[in-house]
This record gives sequence, structure tokens and C-alpha cells, in this order.
Amino acid sequence: MNAVARIHTPSVIADGTSKTPVVLVIEDERTQRMILRAALERDGFDVEEAVDGVDGLQAFDRIRPDIVLMDVRMPGMDGFAACAALRRRPEAERLPILMLTILNDIDSINRAYEAGATDFITKPVAWPILGHRLRYMLRASKAINDLARNEAELLRRVAERTSELNAANAELEAFTYSVSHDLGAPLRVVRSFAAMLSSGTRSLDAGERDLLEHIFSRTQHMSAMIDGLLRFSRISRTGDLSLEQVDLWSLAARAIDNLRADFPRATINVSALPSASCDAGLMQQVFDNLIGNALKYSANEDMPEVEIGTHVSGGENVIFVRDNGVGFDLARAPTLFGVFRRFHAESEFPGTGVGLAIVKRIVERHNGRVWAESTPGEGTTLFFTLGDAAGILQRTD
Repeated sequence: MNAVARIHTPSVIADGTSKTPVVLVIEDERTQRMILRAALERDGFDVEEAVDGVDGLQAFDRIRPDIVLMDVRMPGMDGFAACAALRRRPEAERLPILMLTILNDIDSINRAYEAGATDFITKPVAWPILGHRLRYMLRASKAINDLARNEAELLRRVAERTSELNAANAELEAFTYSVSHDLGAPLRVVRSFAAMLSSGTRSLDAGERDLLEHIFSRTQHMSAMIDGLLRFSRISRTGDLSLEQVDLWSLAARAIDNLRADFPRATINVSALPSASCDAGLMQQVFDNLIGNALKYSANEDMPEVEIGTHVSGGENVIFVRDNGVGFDLARAPTLFGVFRRFHAESEFPGTGVGLAIVKRIVERHNGRVWAESTPGEGTTLFFTLGDAAGILQRTD
């Protein structure tokens, strides 16, 4: 006789959970089923019955219980096979399954866990414990299901955000092409026409030559801005970093060698710097921009000085580039690392205002941070750190 006589539709409370949990009892002995039903109903559970493993699988498909309590030893399909078959159903992947075993039957206990049982309880059953064990398993199951739902929602949001980022990157690619082609090409035409006028047969007066020089200067500056914006966009959308162990001191030295000819009066002091696992090409840009800025903004001083060094703060190696130049008001610091942000007129200090934005982006891609300290007329210090992923190590020489 099929012992499942009714399909249970649990009542639902406001938070979406069943008021009365449904237990599917799979047990071949009729007397044992009757005792289990009486004990479980007394403890506040709704009970459905099945007489063997096959009957239990059919019952599960019909009623979808909250928890299953099954005997290990049954004719036909025993508890081990039934448990394994349940686990193969997607709907029962996280179903709490409590198996009944004979006291000290270690082999059955091991096989129960191998088949996918959540836990076991020994015969003879301690009835006061059974209800508590089932409720604990239900609470644990609810917590696991909530965690799984949260994880699924998080994965959905990550996938959604990744899709948005991919779309944004595609738009950035299109914008980069537009900047390089649609803006760069007209600039080249303007400069060509200006060159034609300058080299024409008709002699130009001083005012006309001044206008042409202004055209050359402005188009050259705009070309530099476009190039800077393209460099920034490439850094922002570049894929994985090419990490290698790099001596940061050598990067600073290379930057100084490239810049020294343009700033022959400057005194440049470099202390021992750490080595780090970083992208050497990108990190070279950091030193080129920071040291170049320091030299530029101190160039008008009687004795321009630039210092590159490191110190430890809060367990981090902090790299700094310090100058004794013009400085700036720290109230403006929040915009310092923005694209095209400049605190001084181009007539005083030429540039496009992209260099520090590139520095910030590169440092952040290395899980680091960058900041500034400055006083007007007394110079500026730019600091940066590299995160744990960069594996920064202190020099020993």
C-alpha cells in the first residue's frame, strides 16, 4: 500500500516560510512509521509517509517536503540508494536528510554520509532529541539556502556590472577612435594651412606672423592634450598587468637621465628605493610624470631641488617625490588628479593636466593609493603606495 495518502500544501506566514514544516518519513516497518508520526506531530511537524526508497522518491516529487527522515535498512531500494537518488535531483540538492541507523553501526554511518545524508540519528530513537535535531537541520538548511540565494544575486549583479563595464569599454574604444581621428585630422589640416601661409610668396607683417605663431602654438597644445587623453584611456582599459620584480630605484634613475638635460640647474637626490612586483612599463610612467612635474614646478626657483625617497608608515612602504617649487593650496587637492586639471597658467608652466591622472590610474591598478602635501611657495610632495598584490619589498643594499 502506498502510504502517502495526501499532498501537503503548507500554510505560509509573512516572511514566506512554512508555519508547519513537512517531514517525509521513509520507513518500511509500519509500527515504526506510526511511532515516528505520533512523535513528530506531537512536536509540531506535519508528517507524510513512504514505505520504501522508490515510494519515497515518488512522494518527494509530489509533496516536496522540508526535510526527509529515512531508515537505512529497507527492502528493494535501501536508504543509501534513495538518499543518493534524491541528491541527484536539483530540487533536493540542499534538502536536509536525516538517516536512521542502528547504534554503533559505523559502516552504515559512513555510507550514509557518502550517499549525501546531512546527518544521522541512531536507533532506538531518543524522542525528545529527534524534534530538536530536525529543527536545527531546518534552521541550518534555511541559512544555507539564504546564502545560496544571496550568492546567486551577487553573481547576477557581478555579471550585470561586467556587462555594463564591457559596454562602457566598447564606448571608450569608439570615443578613443573619434578623438584620434575626428579631432586629430582637422588639427593637422589647420597646421598644414598655417604652414602654407607662413611659407607663401607674399611677405607677412609682424601682426600676421604673430597670428600664425599663435595658431601653431594652440594646435600643438591641443595635439598634446589629445595624445595625453589617449594615453589615459589606454591605461584605463588595458587588461591584466604584466607583473615582474622591478627595482624602483632604477626606474627613478632612468626618468632622471631622460629629464636632466631639460633642467640642468636642478639638484636631484635619490635615496634607496624598494623593489616591487609591478608592471615596469606603467610604473616607469609614474616616475616620469612625478619627477617631471617636480622639476617643472621648481624650475623657477633660485636653487631648484627634487628629492625622491621612501619611508614606512602604518606598515606600508611610501614612495615620495618632493620639490621646493611653487606649491599649491591644499584646499584644491581633491581635484589634483583629475584629467585636464591645472592649478597654474600654461604661460607659467606648460602642460596638459593629464600626467597626474595617469599616475593615479596606474597606482590604483596596482592596488595602491596616491596623495599630495603642499604649501604655496614652499613646494609639493607627491606620495604613493603599492598594494599587497604588488609584493613590494625593501631594498637590502
